[in-house]
Amino acid sequence: MRITDSESPPRMAETVPPDALGRRVVCDGERGTVRYVGPVPPTAGLWLGVEWDNPERGKHDGCHEGARYFTCRHPTSGSFVRTKKVSFGVDLLTAMRERYEMELEQATSEELKISSRTVEMVGFEALTQKQKLENCKEVALERCEVSGPGDEIRRLSPNILSLNLSANLLSSWEDLACITQQLAKLRELNLGHNRLRPPVDPASLAPAFANLKFIALNSSALSWPELLECASMWPDVEELCLFDNCITELHRPINVLQSLTVLDLSWNPLADGSEILKLAELPRLENLNLSNTGLSSIHFGDVDAGFKSAMFPALKTLVLKDNNIAEWSVVNELDKLASLQQLFISSNPRAERREGQRNRPTAPHRPHRPAAGPRQNEDLSR
Repeated sequence: MRITDSESPPRMAETVPPDALGRRVVCDGERGTVRYVGPVPPTAGLWLGVEWDNPERGKHDGCHEGARYFTCRHPTSGSFVRTKKVSFGVDLLTAMRERYEMELEQATSEELKISSRTVEMVGFEALTQKQKLENCKEVALERCEVSGPGDEIRRLSPNILSLNLSANLLSSWEDLACITQQLAKLRELNLGHNRLRPPVDPASLAPAFANLKFIALNSSALSWPELLECASMWPDVEELCLFDNCITELHRPINVLQSLTVLDLSWNPLADGSEILKLAELPRLENLNLSNTGLSSIHFGDVDAGFKSAMFPALKTLVLKDNNIAEWSVVNELDKLASLQQLFISSNPRAERREGQRNRPTAPHRPHRPAAGPRQNEDLSR
C-alpha cells in the first residue's frame, strides 16, 4: 500500500524560518520560491511573496498596487500568501519513514478478505526486511516535500544506490550535498522539477557527488552556463538528462563532462544546428537525444562529403525525432559521423514526405531517464 499525496497530512508552517528568503515552499500542491517576507500595506500581518514554478498559479510579477516587493521571471508567476498556507518541507529521513515505514505498518496490519474467509498476507516477513531503512537501495521520494537532510542518514540508510528527489523543496546544492555526502554508495540521482540555487563554491561540494554516474535535472529551469558551473561537482557522471530546461544556446564544456556517454537535451529550443557542434569534442559521448529541439540542419565543416569528421568521435546513437529536418542533405551530412550506428529521425518533414503522410499529430516523448538507445527497428538505422 502506498500513501498518496492526498493521504499525507498537510505540513503548514506555524512560524517563518529565519532563512525563509530563497526557501522552497508548497501550497495546495504548487511549488514556489520565497522572494519576499514582510508586510503588504494596508493589510496587517506578515506575508510571503512567492514566485511560483507554474506561472498560472500567480497573479503578478511581484509588483502590487504600484509597489515593487520582488521580481519574477514571468509576469504572472508571483503572489502573496500567509505563512500558515505553506509548507517549508521536511527532512529526508522523515520523508523516508512516512513513505516506507508507515506504508509497511499499514500493509502488515491488514488481512485479505476473500469469499468471507480470512487469508493471511504472504511474504511480509521478507517485505519487512527489504523495506527497513537500512536495507533500502532504491528510494523514491518524489513530491514528498523534502527540504533538507536530517540526522544520521549515513547510519540509518547507508545502502542507497538510487535516489529520486524529483519535485521536492530543496533550495540549494549545498542542502543537497548535505544529503549526498552521507550516501557513499549513491550512483543515481533524480532532481527533476526542483529549483536549486547555483552553488557558491562548486569545487568544495565535489566530494559529495564524486560517485554519481547518472543525474536527471529535467524541467529545472537551468541554463547551459548554470549547468556547466554545476558540472564541476560531478567529475565522473556518465548519463545526464536535461529534458525541458529552455536551453537555447550551448557552450563548449571545458574540463567538465568528459566522462559523459549519454546526454538528453530533448525539448530544449536549441534550433540552430551550430550550437550542437559545441558538444563535438566530448570524447566519450555515445548517445545524444536532440528530439523536439527545433533543429532543421546541421553541418560538419571540417571535412567534405565522403569523408569522416573528427567531431563526435564516439557517437553511436543520435535521436532527432520531432524536429524540422526537411532535406535529405541533412541525413547525408550525418553520414560523416565516424562511429554512428543508429539514427532516429521520425516525425520530421523529411520523414513525413517519405512515408506519404502530412500534418500527422505526434505525442511528445518524455522519457523518465535517457535509455541506452531507442527500440530497435523503430526508425532508420545503419
